[in-house]
Amino acid sequence: MRIKKFHGVSMPEVMKKVRSEFGTEAVILSSKVIKNGGFLGLFKKEMTEVVAGMDPDVPVERKKAIPSEPLLDKGNNRENQKILDEITQLKAIIQDGSTRNPALSPLMQELEQYLSRQGLQKPYVQSLVSSILEKYEPPNKRGDVKRMAVEELTDMLRQIPSGHTFQKRYIHLFGPTGVGKTTTLAKLAGDAVLNKGWKVGFITTDTYRIGAVEQLKTYAGILNAPVEVAYNMEDYRLAKEKLTDVDLVLIDTAGRNYRNRAFIEELQKVIDFEEQADHFLVLSLTSKYADMQAVYDNFSFLPVEKIIFTKEDETSTLADAVNLILEKKRGPAYITNGQDVPDDIQSMSPGKIAVQLMKGYTDEGSG
Repeated sequence: MRIKKFHGVSMPEVMKKVRSEFGTEAVILSSKVIKNGGFLGLFKKEMTEVVAGMDPDVPVERKKAIPSEPLLDKGNNRENQKILDEITQLKAIIQDGSTRNPALSPLMQELEQYLSRQGLQKPYVQSLVSSILEKYEPPNKRGDVKRMAVEELTDMLRQIPSGHTFQKRYIHLFGPTGVGKTTTLAKLAGDAVLNKGWKVGFITTDTYRIGAVEQLKTYAGILNAPVEVAYNMEDYRLAKEKLTDVDLVLIDTAGRNYRNRAFIEELQKVIDFEEQADHFLVLSLTSKYADMQAVYDNFSFLPVEKIIFTKEDETSTLADAVNLILEKKRGPAYITNGQDVPDDIQSMSPGKIAVQLMKGYTDEGSG
């Protein structure tokens, strides 16, 4: 690791120097206020000193750890001991898995810890905090910290398209079992019928789950919408022909074991994913982040355009959803937060997600 000390009159100034030389991959190892300059020991100015490091850009297997015994000047025991103490401190900081960053003000450290507790992945936490330090004067109120965090997180998410505008005639929902695809489909249909005055129709390929067709027919009866069942590609094409007089066709698919690629590939034998349609992967917010990643990866050979996140009412944070959005570069179309049809669904935007993630960070007291 390349290590260097940086000095400046304020923390933002020093951080700019660090990023100018080391870039965004810099690791802040320590910081302190020192007195520098002056005349005969008088009129010294306070300066901020930051020790930063950067890993060399080489393959991981070739990286060398900080040596336990650095090369020292045998003639200066006092200076040698000082170097050894600093090396020991730096090694401890590097090996420490804590999210506390001593280079940050207490308020910014608190923000880091809040985001980490929510479950936001470390690279995104660091990126968000770094953006705040670069763009704003150091905040001295928790309310300012919250506002800045919402603004920066919104900007991070704004780079990825989100929401949905019903520009295509067909909507496909697919995903693993138990995420609420059928109920979500009914909510979308209810919105189209009640709020847009459209005529809708359903096609279901979920012939594996007991009661799946009956469940969809119950929703369709309430909305006065026709339902067609497709067992194969030919059935699917015939169903589309029967629904030529509706404004919107919503297609339900069987929830399959996402760990078995063969089950997922069966969808391509029933549904024509090449047609002009919106393709949404449905994921539950109660799933672990690792499971969300695995589901997305196993369905990724299908044309995933956006994600619908369900069961917000059963979780306390949107951090894992944010992690997946930023990692996979696929935005959210909708989020659902209950069983009521069609009320418990809303189109998602970067601002809404940011506000929701930061809602537990209160203006007063501990976040």
